[in-house]
Amino acid sequence: MKLDAAQAKLLRTAFKGRSRAELKQLFALVRAHEDRALLTAALPNKKPTPKRKADPLVRELEQTLKPIMGPSIEKADMLIEHLAKKHRRKLGIEPKGLADAAKRLRASKFTDEQIRAGAQSLMAHLAKLYGDRETVV
Repeated sequence: MKLDAAQAKLLRTAFKGRSRAELKQLFALVRAHEDRALLTAALPNKKPTPKRKADPLVRELEQTLKPIMGPSIEKADMLIEHLAKKHRRKLGIEPKGLADAAKRLRASKFTDEQIRAGAQSLMAHLAKLYGDRETVV
């Protein structure tokens, strides 16, 4: 069986700088073991990424804003707009979700208590606007 040009090029690039004795040992090793054992030995171990502890404020915001049907980006936008109106500040924040919104609001000098109160007052405001409506089935 003869190798084509692409296979020969692959071998040359993979084993560049190896001596003939090293290559013989490597080929004998490949013949003696299964692919799975060779791959686990050759490839680096995948270390599981440590899970970061969730921010308690973010969990509380998710629970508070849970009745709002929609993605977390919209919930975060509504929260930021509500806090901007409530505190009469201009916030140029475009969050990617509730966690990002909490992080950016903290950077804008809002305390956790202010953010929690803002989420609760947003829900109260929405309930006042849309709570007493009758739905058509």
